[in-house]
Amino acid sequence: MIHFLIISSILSTLTGYTKTNDSHWYNDTLNNAALIAIQDSGRIKPLDTFARFRLLRINGRRVHYTENRRKMSAIEWLLDCLFFPEKAKSYRVFLVQNDAVLDAIGISRLDKKKRDRYSYIELESGKRKLFELASEFSKIEEKERNIIQAQTVHLAENISLFELLIHYLKFAGFRYNVLPESTLSQVFSDKNIVCFSDVLHQSNLVVEQFNKLREKSTSNNDPVLTQKLEEYRTLLNDIDILGSQAVAIRLFPPDKPRDLEKEWLTPSDLVALKFFHSNKLDTYINLISTIEKLVAHKNEPDKFNDLFTGFLNELSKLSIARGEYKKIPLEVFFYKSQSFYYSLIIFVFSFIFIALSWLKPNVPFLSKPGLVLVSVATILLTFGITLRCVIRARPPVSTLYESILFITVVAVLVSLFIEFVNRQKAALATAPVLGMIGLFLANKFEVKQGEDTMTSLVAVLDSNFWLSTHVTTITIGYAAGLLAGAIAHVYLILRLVKYKNNDPTAFRNLTRMVYGVICFGLFFSVIGTILGGIWANDSWGRFWGWDPKENGALLIVLWELTILHGRMGGYIRELGINLAAIFGGCIIAFSWWGVNLLGVGLHSYGWTSGVFTALSAFYITEFLIILFIGGWLKLTEVFVIQKKGHTPAA
Repeated sequence: MIHFLIISSILSTLTGYTKTNDSHWYNDTLNNAALIAIQDSGRIKPLDTFARFRLLRINGRRVHYTENRRKMSAIEWLLDCLFFPEKAKSYRVFLVQNDAVLDAIGISRLDKKKRDRYSYIELESGKRKLFELASEFSKIEEKERNIIQAQTVHLAENISLFELLIHYLKFAGFRYNVLPESTLSQVFSDKNIVCFSDVLHQSNLVVEQFNKLREKSTSNNDPVLTQKLEEYRTLLNDIDILGSQAVAIRLFPPDKPRDLEKEWLTPSDLVALKFFHSNKLDTYINLISTIEKLVAHKNEPDKFNDLFTGFLNELSKLSIARGEYKKIPLEVFFYKSQSFYYSLIIFVFSFIFIALSWLKPNVPFLSKPGLVLVSVATILLTFGITLRCVIRARPPVSTLYESILFITVVAVLVSLFIEFVNRQKAALATAPVLGMIGLFLANKFEVKQGEDTMTSLVAVLDSNFWLSTHVTTITIGYAAGLLAGAIAHVYLILRLVKYKNNDPTAFRNLTRMVYGVICFGLFFSVIGTILGGIWANDSWGRFWGWDPKENGALLIVLWELTILHGRMGGYIRELGINLAAIFGGCIIAFSWWGVNLLGVGLHSYGWTSGVFTALSAFYITEFLIILFIGGWLKLTEVFVIQKKGHTPAA
């Protein structure tokens, strides 16, 4: 227990939560709740992580603001859902992106905005119509739904998820009066009021008595016997209904080693095991009894906190015995440290300082803070990625979300290395921009998905060796190609605003950077593609199958080879290399994200809502830059050369 109290006190310092008049919970209670281990989506995680992503999916953000603008953490919101469901129903947590959804289900918007948040109570009258429409729209393939259909389905799913939470602990409030003349008094001889756990404890005897009465009733139409049988039937039916509602959280680790039994248990599972398999489940039933006491004392914070600390201690012993608890405190720390959030903020401030240093190059104290801040932001980003790797025991590229973070940190680190080598400030200016864009995209992707980003991997990806070699290598190639395109944008912008127009050396240096980064990226792209073929041969029995993802990787290699050969042959020079690098970024975006939109191939990891719009905007922007800015600069070059009386270069 000391172990948990120490961790809880550390987390209390980190979070700074305070008990206010409209909060039911002490800091210790919130921190203890955060440290509860559960199983969700196939992996063991803290209840805090579950709460964060459940609230993020429903609410569009990781916290809830009460009517008086108090900031409520996800774990506090979840505890209110479990223990104070009527109060949780009044929280405006359901984000409705378009009020046309409400019109369709007959909900009055009153003074709300087109995009606003609503409570369960406000939406309850339209729930039946909502589920009818959602059932109809869910038959349409996801990528074919229009925006209203997609949001209707999403809202219905969120309502269902919320209802699973508010009904989860209904079993803990169950009470059944056993009258002295009742047949049940023979089973529960020492109790006048029976709880859910009491029935589980005596389940064998309850079933035995029920079967005896049923056998007698088949040959005897005695009304008294029928009444007794109905009493047992009512009790068992109530237990079955309450148990079936307690499925939202897999709270109980099995008492077997994890290599023999991987699936954790819900209260519903315990009912099935106890009544249908006659398992001896005393440890779990005692925990159920503690939950009943927690519900009974939910309005007494001191008593509740003491009970909750003991509950966490007893529950955690089961997961510790299976070796599944050790990373729970680390994951809670990871999310509460918010390293990616603070890294993004620091990248923004570093960019401001670096931008000012470009505007005021003669002021030396402006550039140094920029470099320091970029370094601090990169350390925080690297720290967060490292923690994720330790928690998951995986390389940092096992999901699309992680690939955004990894590409971002690689691009920033390469930028800082280039700046260390040439001291031109161009790479230093690129680093915070890439950091901001990468972390912004990662955050938007996480919010859009609304799901745990440390998910269990599909079978074909469940290989640390290939994730560490092929996926990491190919992703470094992506990062280098995107970095080359980013530096090429700097080249075009400086040329367009005529910055150092009389110093061609500066632009040659920028082009050398682009060319060098392309060479760096080509090396990793070629190695990564070859390793991917070896992995494909090992998994699918063929080295190459012209899969869209394989074709995308090949396009990257061919295009970067084209740039190198074009430069060596004199077909493209400064401007051409930079424009080609920008187009290379479009090819990388297709290989990285675009193949998922095709919905075909062994490497397609599913339709990602919103990606098509983002990719389309990216492609259009880049093509316009190449066409207009690149075209304008080329015309300018030709005009200047002709004015000097020289023949235009190829």
